Amino acid sequence: MKYMNNIKLGLLAAIFACAGTVLTSCEDDITINAVDTGKLDTVDGVYGYVKSAAGARELTPISLFGDRAGTGHLYFELSKVAEKDITVTFKVDAAALEAYNTTHGTSYTMYPVDKLSLANGGTVTIKAGEKKSSGVELTINAGGSIGGTFAVAVSATANDGVEISANNQTYVYLVKPLAAIPDSKKGDVRTFCFVEVNNESILNCGEYTMKGSNKPFFDVVSIFAANINVDSETGRAHIFCNDQVSFLLKNADQIIRPLQAKGIKVNMTILGNHDESGMSSLSKEAAEDFAKELKAYADIYGLDGFDFDDEYSKYPENPSPGFEEQSSANYCRLMYECRKIMPDKLLGIYEYLLYDAPNGSVEGKSAGELVDYMCYGTYQRYAKGREENFTGLPKSKYGPYSLKINNEYNGGWSGFNQETIQDLKDAGYGLQVFYNPEPRIYSYDHYFTAVSKVLYNDEVEWTGKYYNRTDFTSIQGTKLAYESYLGEWAATSSNSLYIYIDEDNNPRWWDWSGSQKFNVRIEEKEAGKSYYIYGWGTYPEITEKYPLVAEYDAVKGYISIYPQVIHEGDAVDPETWEVHWGTYAGSGANCYWRAYPQYANYAIEGSINLDGSFGLVGVGNRWGLDPYHEVDGTLVVPHMDVKYHITENYTLVKN
Repeated sequence: MKYMNNIKLGLLAAIFACAGTVLTSCEDDITINAVDTGKLDTVDGVYGYVKSAAGARELTPISLFGDRAGTGHLYFELSKVAEKDITVTFKVDAAALEAYNTTHGTSYTMYPVDKLSLANGGTVTIKAGEKKSSGVELTINAGGSIGGTFAVAVSATANDGVEISANNQTYVYLVKPLAAIPDSKKGDVRTFCFVEVNNESILNCGEYTMKGSNKPFFDVVSIFAANINVDSETGRAHIFCNDQVSFLLKNADQIIRPLQAKGIKVNMTILGNHDESGMSSLSKEAAEDFAKELKAYADIYGLDGFDFDDEYSKYPENPSPGFEEQSSANYCRLMYECRKIMPDKLLGIYEYLLYDAPNGSVEGKSAGELVDYMCYGTYQRYAKGREENFTGLPKSKYGPYSLKINNEYNGGWSGFNQETIQDLKDAGYGLQVFYNPEPRIYSYDHYFTAVSKVLYNDEVEWTGKYYNRTDFTSIQGTKLAYESYLGEWAATSSNSLYIYIDEDNNPRWWDWSGSQKFNVRIEEKEAGKSYYIYGWGTYPEITEKYPLVAEYDAVKGYISIYPQVIHEGDAVDPETWEVHWGTYAGSGANCYWRAYPQYANYAIEGSINLDGSFGLVGVGNRWGLDPYHEVDGTLVVPHMDVKYHITENYTLVKN
């Protein structure tokens, strides 16, 4: 998140990064107006700045849900290290807001002052040898009219000759009272979704609702992911937000609030990032500091909680000061500190290996008591009974069956088993987890319905809309109707493989090549049920005469092409005596295609992409037409051009 600060000359003696100590992050860049930097070393005096924690920009909105209070987090920073203890006093300052409005041409209304208070009377201390104060909490109690936008200005003074920057003597938050978050509860099992925000928008999770109750299908959505990292300046653990996470937080009103208004809780995942500042290495003091920073993020950006994923932290044998050897006990300590300071926030654990999750007890509280839920992170596997490895963790807080639902798993559902969902429910587990949906490419309502019929005895409906990552308004997707597939398409394969025939008339593998391109025509066979596909592959003289047959699944909205003999062969057309669409049967001298009933589970399956293109994904092996045939078990090669493409997956775009 970048913003402009006009800083007078005296402030330029120290240019600092916002990603400093315990309460700063998101790498806010301070952009300095052009000045004569050669004069900087002649400037005397110590200057101070009022700043907000969690990398928040001026005018960051704080949302108040129903009768809940909100909290701002402020601190004071010096341009130079303090030579002795310095006392700083913050105050709520209506006059400062008037001055801000005059300067910027705005007309913000001050939030009711009697609903505002500063912890410890607004007084903090900057200790000798340091530059930053501890944080001071600004409590904002409910009281403004719902739907309105108010402002709170807080200014500061300091003793011992510290001057306050004319441009940074006040910090202004916006305050937005909102309706209470509705309840999304549908049953005893909660649905949870991690969203890779580097690629996708979390708003897409709000487009799936229950047909009967109109409640959202997802109970919790997690922003995946911010990182825990060592701050290079202070050596402390802090939160780092990349550009994509920063964009989302900066635009929380447009991205997070719409989900919460539907009853969906929004968390942020904290992910280890290849250094020693993982969840399992923080000392007691470091855990307390990090929990405070997490609270600042939750309060300022209106997050409902945090999920922790420690799989990528890198723990050294000799930890630096403030860090300890990796242990599940340290992880449990962090959860204890988070629970103590955030009793009303969700705390969830992504557990991949037994040692990268909290365990044991702290101050009489077990790991299972401290967290709200934990999920097993190996996708498409059912880890029944695994919760027994964690102290005090009941089944009702465990998710043993996480499903990765992107195209790495054939549209995301390879390995999906409805019977497993039923067993999960019957066994008393309380969480069903999904990871990395790609709604710009796939429609999930039929799969979510398969889950929700078991969990809630209800169906899931999709609005047909989706959001690109940086969009605030939705796009209407292409409906997956039977008619959507009819017409002419330009097909492009992801890759291709050449076949050549040797001197003994045996087909042999030759070499990989680039993508294969051709045009196809999809026509109606049986209305609403099946199609003819003409022109597939590099032999239009064959495939224009003998089309493939494809089937339409009205429930999924998918099209499937199964192994088939598209031409039985006859004396009239001996060169195409028998043409197969089937599965790859081997390599080397045995590289050809077969289509037999025992291979019927292999298919190409796909759906209209939401951008109007058409994706076919091979379920099994590679795909193509087989112009060869067998007679009494002997391969017969037709007399025709033998150089032939065998292709993998396809994308089709409407001509």
